[in-house]
Parts: sequence; C-alpha cells; structure tokens
Amino acid sequence: MKTINIRGKEYTPVVERVKEFHRVYPNGMINTRIVSDDGKRVVVEATIRTEAGLNGRNFTGFSQSEWGKGIMGGVALEVAETSAIGRALGFA
Repeated sequence: MKTINIRGKEYTPVVERVKEFHRVYPNGMINTRIVSDDGKRVVVEATIRTEAGLNGRNFTGFSQSEWGKGIMGGVALEVAETSAIGRALGFA
C-alpha cells in the first residue's frame, strides 16, 4: 500500500486502505450511517464486514467533525465519514 510521511511517521491514506480491503475481501462491505448531526457537529459510524452472510466479521469505527471549523468545515460529513471508515479498517 502507498504511504505518505506525516511529521516523520508513515501513514496509509484511507483510500489505499479501502483498495486493499476490497482486494483482500472481494465480497466485503463498507457501510456508513450518520449517527447525529445537530448542525454544529456530525457523527458518523462505519461498519466493515469482511464477508457476506454468517461467515463475515464486523469491525466498527466512529468519527465526528465540526461544521465550519478549519478549512474542511464545509465538508464535515465527508471528513467524518472518511475518518470513520479509516478507523474501522484500522480495527480490522
């Protein structure tokens, strides 16, 4: 997987983790849902399932982001969703 260096540490971007997940688990699934959005902060849950049916394993990650905060404040939902997916994949 491709990595990038952030402050001296190698980091695998979420897009690379998603590609690897689909390569290793071609029948796997990534699902997300908005847990809450009060107009100030959005919370997203991501669930990773390694296989369809009863044989798969589930891994879950949560993330939150604030609307209007920082340069990514206009896309807080997308930031939270990407982070939640990255966390779930990290747990997997």
